[in-house]
Amino acid sequence: ILTHGDWLTLLPILNHEQAAIRLHWLASLLVDAQKRQQGITLISNPDAWPLVNQLAAALPAARLQAIARDVSACREQLLSVVGINRELLLTERLLRWEHYLQPGAVLPVSHL
Repeated sequence: ILTHGDWLTLLPILNHEQAAIRLHWLASLLVDAQKRQQGITLISNPDAWPLVNQLAAALPAARLQAIARDVSACREQLLSVVGINRELLLTERLLRWEHYLQPGAVLPVSHL
């Protein structure tokens, strides 16, 4: 799902009372994939080696970084904005992440 660009199928999984926890896990998977691309073997999700390796092999580092940063921002928004429409926010973000994987898509500029 993640490597084929059909991120919207994650909506039923993420749109849950524990969405922030699930987004944190997703962000950590994406960071682990970046680590694998750099040859780092110490990762946060050793139980998910196959998925981490699949993400690392399929997605360029810049796209992993852009999506991970946006996942974290989405999580922060869910935790800090009272009364936010979780399903709408998640749908918008999932579609954005799908867009990031399109050839020629312009990624956000990192301010780090």
